[in-house]
Amino acid sequence: MSELQEGLSLFVVGVSAVFIALIVTGIMVVLIGWFAREKPPVPAAGAGSLPDVAYSGVDKHILVLLSAAATVAVKRPVRIRRVRFITHRHAPAGWAAAGRTDHVESL
Repeated sequence: MSELQEGLSLFVVGVSAVFIALIVTGIMVVLIGWFAREKPPVPAAGAGSLPDVAYSGVDKHILVLLSAAATVAVKRPVRIRRVRFITHRHAPAGWAAAGRTDHVESL
C-alpha cells in the first residue's frame, strides 16, 4: 500500500509540475506579445518643412524617400540628420581583385 501511495504522490507532483511550467510559459508568451506589440505611429505635427535648397548635395525629395525607407525598415518614425556618401574607393581592392580573378579563372 505504501508503494501505491508513493507512486500516486509522484504522479501528482509530476503532473502538477508540468502544468505549472505550461502556465508560466503561457504567461511569458502573453507578456512578450504585450511588450512587442506595435505602437501607434507618432504624428509628425512638430516637424517643420524641408528647406528648398539642397541639403549637402541631396535634393529634398531624396531626403523624403530616405526617411520613408528608414521608417519602413525600423518600423518607427525616424529623422535623417546627416547624409554621408560612401564611395568604393575606401573599400579594400584586394577583395575585388580576388573576386575578379576567381571569376575569370572559372570561365
